[in-house]
Amino acid sequence: MSSDRILFYFDFVDPGSYLVHELFRSAPADAPGPARDVIYRPLELRPPPQPLQDPRAPGWQAMTEALAEVAGTLDLPFRVPALVPWTRKAHELALHAQERAGGVGTGATPLHHRLFRAHFDEGLDLGRVDVLVALAEEAGLDRSEVHAVLGVDRFVPLVEEARSQALDQGVRGVPTLILKDRWIEGFSGIETIRSVVQQGTPGSPQADSSIPPIDSPAAPGPFPSSGQSHA
Repeated sequence: MSSDRILFYFDFVDPGSYLVHELFRSAPADAPGPARDVIYRPLELRPPPQPLQDPRAPGWQAMTEALAEVAGTLDLPFRVPALVPWTRKAHELALHAQERAGGVGTGATPLHHRLFRAHFDEGLDLGRVDVLVALAEEAGLDRSEVHAVLGVDRFVPLVEEARSQALDQGVRGVPTLILKDRWIEGFSGIETIRSVVQQGTPGSPQADSSIPPIDSPAAPGPFPSSGQSHA
């Protein structure tokens, strides 16, 4: 990986990940810095068979409502989701879209954007294969091929491997941005993310040896500090 690339660990149902994605997406094409060279890495908040995230849980609800306010300052659509589904199949589909675009483990495709908006704007269930197939078709992918790829779990090993690698690397939650040995954990404010877009300066290194086990509901999670971010 080129040293000036940014690793972006995300989940499609994480509000902070959605806002980071939108800030990268809205960066001008001629902006200085590495905004055009972001590597999207899937990281499920709740891999099956863990229980689904309860959207009414106090911590999650507070974070979501706070980031909905931030989305409003950016004129982004944001409907507080009534359901937080598993995203295993959505990540599989995103990897398929990357493969079709030229390489697994690369940057965002139009389907990435469509999946984020489907959850946070339209309230669609990203855990349903029929929903995913329809969204893939809208994004220009072959409907029959997508159905077959999801049906045989072709990209499950890559989704699981990405999670294991993230935890081994010390990633504790989503969103996480890594440039060289510098990290941003959580949605740390509009201007901070924009500084990454423009200059590639995510901040100071962070280290924590107390990474929870891979089968723990807390490994990883959304950062509670995300709900305290300000523009």
